[in-house]
Amino acid sequence: MAEYPLCPMSALAEGESRGFAAKAGAHYADIVVVRTRKEIYAYRNRCPHTGAPMEWEPDQFLDYTGTLIQCGIHGAQFRIDDGYCIAGPCARQSLQRITVAEKDGWLIALEPLERPQ
Repeated sequence: MAEYPLCPMSALAEGESRGFAAKAGAHYADIVVVRTRKEIYAYRNRCPHTGAPMEWEPDQFLDYTGTLIQCGIHGAQFRIDDGYCIAGPCARQSLQRITVAEKDGWLIALEPLERPQ
């Protein structure tokens, strides 16, 4: 299985979201990662409503409470733990999960970062 290093674990604090791009200089991240007290969750950075990237500013994917992922375009809200949309134009749809793991102090994606065509 291929491994794609994202960042040192220390660079992702609890309650924080970050985006990671497959190519340097990209305007938008390909995946979004959120670290909670329980776990680290990663999803493709594509809103099911339009397929557009969701950050409203770099590394800003969470709502004002920090408890939901929120699309910056239409305000759709997704549960962090399973990516399920609970509000907005894509209600009852889900974000596409990316498998990640910790290895030697690094957060590693176990799937390619590029957006599927």
